[in-house]
Amino acid sequence: MNNGTILKQRYKILRHIGSGGMAEVYLAEDLLLNRQVAIKILRDQFNDDKTLLNQFKHEAQSAARLSSPSIINIFDVCEEEGKSFIVMEYVEGKTLKDLLEEKGRLSPYKAVCIAEDIAAGLSHAHRRNIIHCDIKPHNILITENMHPKIADFGIARMISNMTMVYTNSVIGSVHYLSPEQASGKPVTAQSDIYSLGIVLYEMLTGHVPFDGNTAVAVAMMHVEKTPPPLSTYVEGLPVCLQHVIDKALAKDLTKRYASAEEMRQDLNSIKNKMEKNGEAEDYTEADSFADEVNEKSALVTDETEVPEETIVMTVPAAPAKPKAKKSWLQKMKETQLTRHQQIMLAAVVVVLSAVFLLIGNVFSRETVKVPDVTGKTVVEAQQILENAGFSITLKEAYDDKVTPGLVLEQDPVGNEMRKEGSAVYLTVSKGIEMVEVPNLAGKNLADARKMIERKKLALGKVETVFREDGSGLVIEQTPKANEKIRHGEKVNLVISEKPKEVTIPSVVGKASGEAMTALEKLGFKNITAQSVGSKKVAGTVLSITPKEGSKVLNSTDVVLRVSDGVGTASQNKYAEFVVPDGAKKQKVKIVVVDDDGEKVVYEGTKREGVRIRQKVEVSGSAVARFYCDNKLIEEKQL
Repeated sequence: MNNGTILKQRYKILRHIGSGGMAEVYLAEDLLLNRQVAIKILRDQFNDDKTLLNQFKHEAQSAARLSSPSIINIFDVCEEEGKSFIVMEYVEGKTLKDLLEEKGRLSPYKAVCIAEDIAAGLSHAHRRNIIHCDIKPHNILITENMHPKIADFGIARMISNMTMVYTNSVIGSVHYLSPEQASGKPVTAQSDIYSLGIVLYEMLTGHVPFDGNTAVAVAMMHVEKTPPPLSTYVEGLPVCLQHVIDKALAKDLTKRYASAEEMRQDLNSIKNKMEKNGEAEDYTEADSFADEVNEKSALVTDETEVPEETIVMTVPAAPAKPKAKKSWLQKMKETQLTRHQQIMLAAVVVVLSAVFLLIGNVFSRETVKVPDVTGKTVVEAQQILENAGFSITLKEAYDDKVTPGLVLEQDPVGNEMRKEGSAVYLTVSKGIEMVEVPNLAGKNLADARKMIERKKLALGKVETVFREDGSGLVIEQTPKANEKIRHGEKVNLVISEKPKEVTIPSVVGKASGEAMTALEKLGFKNITAQSVGSKKVAGTVLSITPKEGSKVLNSTDVVLRVSDGVGTASQNKYAEFVVPDGAKKQKVKIVVVDDDGEKVVYEGTKREGVRIRQKVEVSGSAVARFYCDNKLIEEKQL
């Protein structure tokens, strides 16, 4: 296919970018939607093979039903001058196979992140009864942001309630083949899970678990052999990853992951644990290959916004009013025109005649019913409307539920009556709107919120951490900057703050909710409420640590002892203290703290050496504190 060739009067070939087993892949420009696409054109020798031709078309029909960030979008399938081709999303990057050959193996965190995204894509496909059947690194494209996209549903199979059985032909690449495929048994979605397990194994170790001199030998290993443990190649990998590998590669289907979603959840848990333990890395920026785009990989999304087309309709001028009948004298004067004026008049007459003829033609067109093309591909809709005598004008819109390339809306709607030749305006789905998360590091909360909302995202959980150099600015965000997520999803922030000195408020005797609010207003973050047995109204604050009136930093942990409303039986105890040496007369006070809170049980003035024995009624565990001249002298457990 030569550069500059235009297919279907719409797709202009720019250059060759790759080859596949059945097709050649080209970068092209969609002249109608003003965006770059990848076009997979079936090789000439296969166009006469009906079986292969049907398989090639089936690739588009199957994949076009899918709309996932982890799957290459298929926009259309076409045929022109004996050539069949598929129009798909163009993704700039390289295959996972290229990445593994370059790096040898990936870090555990990066491997888990990629495998989780692949599992999410497979889960989406399996829910729509589509099995890929050929998951391998060669069919996984890695974008510049290190996100995987599953490509080549060329041998993907549609399944219904009927069981699929493959005969003697082995489907898929032998190193990633499931035992079912190798032995000709029924293939299910769990076959893709097994293949993903092999891919994860290779990402973690740099090796496939089974290898041999012949394809048959390798296929039999999948059926009979147990994969070597990960530690055979790499020491120190998390044990949880071995568990995932064992479950994904189980030969017994009852022991294998039941669904791709189940495997994705396990991988997500491992990823979160790695991040919590500081074992994660920013894998969106971990490799420098973003600037080394491998043009052999087909396939990148062009997210340039296409301006909506504006059509200006011209309204014919109203016919002139009939003039009054001329006298014979006026007619005589008009015959005395110059030759030049006669020629000009003739030209005007010709033009006016043509205009009136055109207007007459427009009004003479038949009124016909507009076909309903909603839900059809752009090409199908265009053909149907043009065959019915209408022209079309296109615009695009995001839609989370409708596959990219399908018609969302039309104006006028289907079955309305319109003149032949009039325009029908189509709105075509662009699929899920993926938004790039802004870099919020160093922004205050107000600015960060504005940036998030400007991107059609939502502010999620805002966590504050205390640091001596705290500035009130964002220090962490989830998801990370430049990561692409669905519009409307939440962005969580961590903001650093410098601790401030505050006074513990008076909250004893108040409801715990009221106490919490008072403490949070002062900036306290670490507040714990401990329930203790007390006959006081449930939720009543009995005591607080640090004590009321204390001056502390608001980064300090605060503990509230709160009544459970049940309490324990009260009992009599004795608080006994001796006034220490000092002034002849000293102000003394005994304070008791029990499950009912803090209370003063004795106050007075006593001489040094005097023994004070005070009977008190307490609930639960109790402590007596002895003060002289407002200084704590002694504390006893009662």
